[in-house]
Amino acid sequence: MSDSEIRTRIRKAFDSMHKEAPPSFDAVWAAAEFRHWRERRRYAAVGGIAAVLAIIVVGLFSLQEAPVDDEFLIADALMNKTQWSAPSDMLLPQHQYDIYREVSFLVEPINFDEGSFL
Repeated sequence: MSDSEIRTRIRKAFDSMHKEAPPSFDAVWAAAEFRHWRERRRYAAVGGIAAVLAIIVVGLFSLQEAPVDDEFLIADALMNKTQWSAPSDMLLPQHQYDIYREVSFLVEPINFDEGSFL
């Protein structure tokens, strides 16, 4: 193949590719805006349906009344069923030493010449 034949083939291929003019920027922009608007409208519709279904489900569950047990409304009965232990009981399980008790005071000597214990 000669150089001139290659040039003519390239020219024909180039001309066949660019026969029709590319779309204008405004047409491309309008098409993109339309696709975006259509997708947002679809998402809004799906979101609206999901919100309506959520409201219906919450409404159905709120119509069912939970049984009320009168025993838990009485404070004495509740206090008899609960038990509290200090956090120190878990930290010192063998000794059961209450770290919240009052600290005993050291007796200081009456004679101040000797000085204090502390």
